[in-house]
Amino acid sequence: MNYSQALSFTFDDPQWVRKIAIGGLIAFLSFYFGLIIFLGFLLIGYYLQVIRNVSRNEEVPLPDWSDLGKIFLDGILGSIILFVYVVLIGGIGAIAIVYFATHPYIHQAEMVLGIISVSLTMIVAITVLGNLALVQFALTGNFGAAFSFSVLSDVLKRQGGNLFAITVFSLILNGILLCVGLGIFSPFTNFWGLVVQAHLFGQLAMHWQPDIETTQSV
Repeated sequence: MNYSQALSFTFDDPQWVRKIAIGGLIAFLSFYFGLIIFLGFLLIGYYLQVIRNVSRNEEVPLPDWSDLGKIFLDGILGSIILFVYVVLIGGIGAIAIVYFATHPYIHQAEMVLGIISVSLTMIVAITVLGNLALVQFALTGNFGAAFSFSVLSDVLKRQGGNLFAITVFSLILNGILLCVGLGIFSPFTNFWGLVVQAHLFGQLAMHWQPDIETTQSV
């Protein structure tokens, strides 16, 4: 994985200021004006477009905002995919949390530790599996492919280390960018962090595409 390329590729685009500014403005309006349900679709759609462009080794991976219809549609489908994974993983996690919170023979310290462990595991699982499903959708253009669990589990076994590394790197990067943005500018800084994360998953997609094709052909 080329992390330095993911951090620098935006600045190689002559129009990077305009593209990042538009994305940052959309993120700003989403978070500070309560429009996240509507404008959030554009952010997720753009994220998918970056993954798709990088996986195809496009000369200019950073998409333009001209085709809003395509970006918006991708965002709606991507949001549904993420929602399903959040519900599935969150449901399992909720059962585990209720177990730790209500079991009569678990001490309070063990209960707190158990709840924290389950919560952190849920965050990592949603991030890893959710992005894995989004990349599968971006690569194939097939909504159902995001829920092809046999394919996704095979890719997870082959690329689990890279998926975990990207997840940890992205969480740390976006945490730093949130602080750097000082709240008011965070939508702009974190939109750039979202694009960096998408580039990393796009890089990974170039490596796992043969795995997906092989698994699907069996």
